[in-house]
Amino acid sequence: MKIAKTLLFALLLSAPGCALTSKAEPLSVRYFTPKWEVASRAPDRASADGPRLRLGRISSSSHLRHQIVYRSSDVEVAMYDDRRWTEKPEEYVRRALARALFEERPLVQAVSGGGPALDIELLAFDEVHRKDGRAARITLHYAVQDDRTVLDAQSMTVDVAVRGDTDDPENMAAAMGAALHEIAERLASRVASRLTAASPGEAQASAAP
Repeated sequence: MKIAKTLLFALLLSAPGCALTSKAEPLSVRYFTPKWEVASRAPDRASADGPRLRLGRISSSSHLRHQIVYRSSDVEVAMYDDRRWTEKPEEYVRRALARALFEERPLVQAVSGGGPALDIELLAFDEVHRKDGRAARITLHYAVQDDRTVLDAQSMTVDVAVRGDTDDPENMAAAMGAALHEIAERLASRVASRLTAASPGEAQASAAP
């Protein structure tokens, strides 16, 4: 009996040491960038007297950082331990919008002074697990406003299905790139239409200091 107690005591003492000295598999982290194919076309370059717009603050929900987020339901999100974006999602949104607004449409990018500004809140940049497969989802809320009024505000969501092997993160990154391109084009078209349709008097009043 005494020998058995001694052996049990020795095992209890050695257990923490085994946990501390055991080597876990190193985590191999992979980094991805959403990419999309841009159709070759002559850009509708802005003229010096075109509508002015300042690309303002682009923020994102607190869970949208470098780790890639996936969603298995409308109320539950999780993050991959071994998958990262190379940059924060809002940086991808800023670049996609800058191209769509100021390189492909007749808008003048303002960097200071009065006039309307476009502010964005990024709400989702997720891989969505669905019964029929997986999709890349981007949801954002935007507001075009000057110093006095909100000229336009709306939420937008774009889902793009993941093609090919849905377990391959490269296919997800490609789908996210397509979703990013689509939502940037939709938003840029809406904003450009809203500013172009503004009356000269409204545009001058908005641009006044």
